[in-house]
Amino acid sequence: MNPGSRHHGAHLIYQASEDTNVNAAEAVPHPSLSAPLAPSMVIDRMTNLKTAIRANAKRMRAGASEMLGFQAADDAATHGMQLLENLDRSSVIGAYWPIRDELDPRFLMQQLEKAGFSLALPEVVAKDKALVFRRWGLGDGLVPGMFGTEQPSGDAPIVVPDVLIVPLLAFDGDCYRLGYGAGHYDRTLAAHPHIKAFGFAYGAQFVEDVAKEAHDWPLQAVITEAGTVLPRVK
Repeated sequence: MNPGSRHHGAHLIYQASEDTNVNAAEAVPHPSLSAPLAPSMVIDRMTNLKTAIRANAKRMRAGASEMLGFQAADDAATHGMQLLENLDRSSVIGAYWPIRDELDPRFLMQQLEKAGFSLALPEVVAKDKALVFRRWGLGDGLVPGMFGTEQPSGDAPIVVPDVLIVPLLAFDGDCYRLGYGAGHYDRTLAAHPHIKAFGFAYGAQFVEDVAKEAHDWPLQAVITEAGTVLPRVK
């Protein structure tokens, strides 16, 4: 167990180690060491930093997927159920259909539906819009969506989830996430701030700092194969 780990209830709550392959503090000079930057230069530096973090996170996620595979998804589903089982059974839980080497939430989705929760999956309606969620149940068909995703058919009812299970490329100790850069989940949470969002990822996707910006929304927690990561105490 990580030296910073502790048990909470039936599942592991831990703070990831201080080691990380991409250190934001090292990548961006402290303001006191340089002259003030023009806004365009600040944006360029942040963009470059996030690009570097994403590239490293993709490698880490691919490696974790190859090494841990479906066992990690099954273990994460167990931790996810322990975290979510006390929710009202009338809650609608939005999840995602995995692409590339994302941690597969379908084991968790199966357990959630069996426990009586309603499920929904996202539809990407445009590059710069919030996601739309449509009701979906195990066994229902899917149709191709944008960016290589699969989504419920257009006649499935639109719903607003109470809870989201969110994919990501990287997460930090404050439970901020780094996604692919389109901003769909941030826009969704801004449009529906009552939604409780939980990340779903391999523990190897942890970084010290995801280079968060003002428009980024934190997650309630991140569910991994090793346990549930809560935001660090400030």
